[in-house]
Amino acid sequence: MSKPAADNYQRYRLADALAARQAQLIQAWEKLGQYGPTGGASESGPAALARDRYLHPLARALVGALSGAPDHAALYFDERLRYADRATSRAALSTSLSQNMAIEFAAIAELVADVFPADRVRQDLWDFHAPLLAPPEPASKVLFIGDCLFVETRAFLIHHGAQSGHPVDVRHVFFGARPPAAAVNTAIVNEVTRYQPDLIGLSLFTFAGVPPYASAWRRAALPLVGWRAAAAVDGLVGIVSETIADIRTVSDRTIALHVPCGVPLDGARRRLTALPAHSRGQRRLLTALSRWLTELADATENVLLVSEAVVAAGLGGVRAAAAHAFADDDVPPGYAHTTALGPALAVHYRDILRDYQILGRAKALLVDFDNTLWQGVMAEGAVGHDTTGQELLRELKNAGVLLVALSKNDERSIRWDEMVLSADDFVLAKINWRPKPENVAAAIAELDLGADAFVLLDDNPAERALVTGMIPGVAALDPADPGTWRALRRWLAFPSTGRTEEARRRTQMYREAAGRRAELSEPLDYATVMKSLALRYQVRPATEADLPRMMALIERTSQFNTTTLRHTVAEVRALLDSAASRLFVASLRDRFGRLGIVAMAVFDQAERRFDSVIMSCRAMGFGLEFALLRAVMDAAGPGPFLGRFIPTDRNGPAAGLFEQAGFHPEGDGADGGWVLPARSVGPLPPPWLTRE
Repeated sequence: MSKPAADNYQRYRLADALAARQAQLIQAWEKLGQYGPTGGASESGPAALARDRYLHPLARALVGALSGAPDHAALYFDERLRYADRATSRAALSTSLSQNMAIEFAAIAELVADVFPADRVRQDLWDFHAPLLAPPEPASKVLFIGDCLFVETRAFLIHHGAQSGHPVDVRHVFFGARPPAAAVNTAIVNEVTRYQPDLIGLSLFTFAGVPPYASAWRRAALPLVGWRAAAAVDGLVGIVSETIADIRTVSDRTIALHVPCGVPLDGARRRLTALPAHSRGQRRLLTALSRWLTELADATENVLLVSEAVVAAGLGGVRAAAAHAFADDDVPPGYAHTTALGPALAVHYRDILRDYQILGRAKALLVDFDNTLWQGVMAEGAVGHDTTGQELLRELKNAGVLLVALSKNDERSIRWDEMVLSADDFVLAKINWRPKPENVAAAIAELDLGADAFVLLDDNPAERALVTGMIPGVAALDPADPGTWRALRRWLAFPSTGRTEEARRRTQMYREAAGRRAELSEPLDYATVMKSLALRYQVRPATEADLPRMMALIERTSQFNTTTLRHTVAEVRALLDSAASRLFVASLRDRFGRLGIVAMAVFDQAERRFDSVIMSCRAMGFGLEFALLRAVMDAAGPGPFLGRFIPTDRNGPAAGLFEQAGFHPEGDGADGGWVLPARSVGPLPPPWLTRE
């Protein structure tokens, strides 16, 4: 027997022994007090309540987990943290748990000493609890905002992440009945700011934790003549809208907005299966909520709908979704017994996170043609076009995704007049017979993006393997997989896409940039080449109208960013209104077209200090940063001037800004301070730049 098989067999035997000694196990946990599962926490309540509602279910979950049941393991590991301080650091929590479990494992070993050697039991328990005691660094961070639904979703999502090799860290802010909405939203904003999640789940109308929804749900259950669901929905959608607006003051991350399906069921309808799951009024309420929440999501940037009804349908309907996930004689109900909906939603969130890991920061889609955008080979005759897929790619292009045509074909064989997409929708066309990795490498160089900004859409598994194997960082998707098109649809709600004018013009801007790089590839003198671009710039004080573009620069620029401080919308507005600080923006254009606002500076007028200088990567290499410094200094008056630089692992391109501009390190330079004396000349715009 192999060692893994032997270990599993040992755990199965230990599970059987503990199942036979369940009452003694619970008594042992109780005797441990502060060293046991409750940690002696007052929140666990009286001993009898803690025993029936926590320790008894926990014992059954442990037995199932040791027996190899993944759902039992997910529940068990999450429940072990119920009375732990989840706000503490990972290291401190691990240390505390390890100290307590050393005592607990010794007690369990003594409990089964007549069956197993004590040392072996303790080692098996240490090995089994390793994911809890030494969790891996998370690949993704999720913040759930809502009621008890997310307690059960959280447990299974964390388990799925661990099993898939993409660990997930989850935080949960309860949107409950007691605090006023304003206080709840303050807590939400504070947690979003502190935690900086990759994904935010928002479910306010699932388990009736929000009083206005609970009231509307109860009224809808009654045969009220003339009661209108739409009137109740207005206020409910207002709560959601206000919560999203508050989140948007500090984060542009994707919000997964839940549309409720009506669980849990009312008492009578839960017991009497002959009755419909919902009353007529409840169905009208759910329909109205679905319609209005969908419209809210459509009108709001980076909001992704999660239809609980669709998830419930996959389980067999709302009754199946509302049923307990575990049999009562297996894991009896605890404080909040898990419904089947929670584990199913965890799978849904796992898929969203998988898509986010591939597409959340991507900028370009490499698109194969034959058997990808259509069925068949166009050079050989008629083909069946996937118009829905092509329309989705055009939506992505209008949202700022760069489409690159990547097809082994004769360019003359492509019949553009048959397609939804046009040649102008593609920033580059690599339609030839060269190896695809060669074409992908050329596209990466021409667009001047990292390999991890590209995703390949290709029906040929050999081509996908060849590209991803030879060019690390490029991800690949199979168009024959329905999940691919769901992922591409979700991309429209990820922060790497947008509905701004800049996003719509991104293909043209990158096409112009590729033209510039082609010009710059000529073997000419650098200054001569730069002058040939007819570069013109403008520097001016920022206004409220510049706020969206400034926020995009602040939140998305990591390379040429002297501090990488991520100011919130409220903080930037405060800087705009401040007499002590000034904000400047710089725009650039050349003979190929306009690049728009590509740089900004945050200048402390009182201290005469550049607190941040931020520039888009597409403007690097033109010397605009020195023109921006010069313009700000001229507007501020005589020096001296100070500069601030905070090094990170990504902002190396900005490291030499102040030194190249004539500043000197302040003191020993250890704190990132730079100074330009009063009578120093300072930076000058390069000769190829003309100010407008």
